[in-house]
Amino acid sequence: MEKIAQEMYKELKDRIFPFWSKLKDEKNGGFYGYVDYDLNIDNKALKGSILNSRILWFFSAFYCLDKDEKALELAHHAYKFLRDNILDKENKGLYWMVDYKGKPADTRKHTYSQAFGIYGLAQYYKATGNEEALNIAIDLFNIIERNCRDENGYLEEFDRNWNLKENYELSEHGVISSRTMNTHLHILEAYTLLYDVWKNSNLKKSIIYLLNLFKDKIYSEDGKYLKVFFDDNWDTTIDIKSYGHDIEASWLLDRAVDVLGDEGIKDTTKKYTMEIAENILNNIYSPDGIANETVEGKTDLSRVWWVQAESVVGFFNAYQKTNDVRFMEASKNIWEYIKGYLIDKRDGGEWYWKVDENGKPFEMPIVEPWKCPYHNSRMCIEIIERVKNNEVSG
Repeated sequence: MEKIAQEMYKELKDRIFPFWSKLKDEKNGGFYGYVDYDLNIDNKALKGSILNSRILWFFSAFYCLDKDEKALELAHHAYKFLRDNILDKENKGLYWMVDYKGKPADTRKHTYSQAFGIYGLAQYYKATGNEEALNIAIDLFNIIERNCRDENGYLEEFDRNWNLKENYELSEHGVISSRTMNTHLHILEAYTLLYDVWKNSNLKKSIIYLLNLFKDKIYSEDGKYLKVFFDDNWDTTIDIKSYGHDIEASWLLDRAVDVLGDEGIKDTTKKYTMEIAENILNNIYSPDGIANETVEGKTDLSRVWWVQAESVVGFFNAYQKTNDVRFMEASKNIWEYIKGYLIDKRDGGEWYWKVDENGKPFEMPIVEPWKCPYHNSRMCIEIIERVKNNEVSG
């Protein structure tokens, strides 16, 4: 894996970092919010809260890895835009979207975007020690706990004043769902990183609460997968198996219990996350990439950029838990597939959104509110750090 870690460092340094660096908006702040398939930048596109938070996370994490001063400067730039333009000073929380000048364009508040704000801010705090950023992250945690949580779990979409709305943004396939696995996963992910830098007892209780929701409400013990969409009472609203979320969750849940340090919940969690990874390896994995999802029995065979990136980490994480070489080989093979088909080798390119089962790219944007540097850069950073810390050979 040392060779792969070196390749990933080169991918980070020579492609991902330069691509996102050039999207810095010097005039209006933040980063340009849209690049089309032909690599044309739209400098008047809306700027999404989630995208900006993920960019903040990326430059902060890259600085922690590499101590590149340009990365630090870009992290400062992303932080300033979040603080000054995306944060609602009057009603608290992060807007869904601002315009290219940084003025509110879509003032809805979504639990998912608050979570990614925490994630980006906590990583920025790790990079800089900026107490103001940590305090904003803590405020967002308190906002989620106060406004977005009820007796059954976390709710999702709200108006500017925190009145509950239908969960339009995180529902899919024409079915509005009150709760989603996706949002709960990324709240947990954000809380985990925040707890790494802020050991607060209420935060710890919320992490344990989320881990129990995953075990009791979201995980299908019979199918060895995570259910995706739910009503208020945790009844599923549509039959979906999301393979990228499964393999991503298999390592994010492990990370949560490792950071938490609670041995009882660690053993329970790591047992079923292993079952999830086994299920993906045995039933979905192919050296030719991981399929996207199965909806009501119909499988989407496209290979999505983030699904492949999370598979590399998830399989390697499973290898580290078991020493089962099948997982290491799967991780290596998906990386080879990414190099062959997902990485955009055009001059100035980054990664394609997705390719079909034959490896042909879909002509989809290279950057938009959901297409970001978070999954692919994190894959690189995770593998680099895991190989360095564990000296894994092979």
